[in-house]
Amino acid sequence: MIVPEKLKALIVDDNAYARSAAAATLRKLGVGTIDDVGSAALAIDAMLGQRYDVVLMDWYMPEMNGAAMLQILRGRHFGPNGAVPVIMMTAYPTRETFARARELGAEDILTKPFTAAQVAGMLGRLMPNGWSLADEAPGDGQVLL
Repeated sequence: MIVPEKLKALIVDDNAYARSAAAATLRKLGVGTIDDVGSAALAIDAMLGQRYDVVLMDWYMPEMNGAAMLQILRGRHFGPNGAVPVIMMTAYPTRETFARARELGAEDILTKPFTAAQVAGMLGRLMPNGWSLADEAPGDGQVLL
């Protein structure tokens, strides 16, 4: 069972409006904690210091794009936060982008603009993958995403 108010999400996008729209969508779905940053470097820094349950990340960003950030996150040196589910966001959907994002470890891809229903559907599809949202032991009210 998802308890949305226990979810902690990170939004990574160089566009402030896109971050605001994504945050509004997550708030509409009841997500409890939403952080947002304007670059992949800031996101990596945030993820080294905190645990997130899901990351919504733009594919095209200056300095470090989504592909480079995914490579860092999924690298063996990143640590346990590197396993966080990533939903890639892009306004420029191509087969190549989708294939590359999945190859690098993105769980799903959202085409901008997107709806709350699309985000809810993606979060729901992540549940069976066993992403733990609670620090409790299984059977102690553990929440899965």
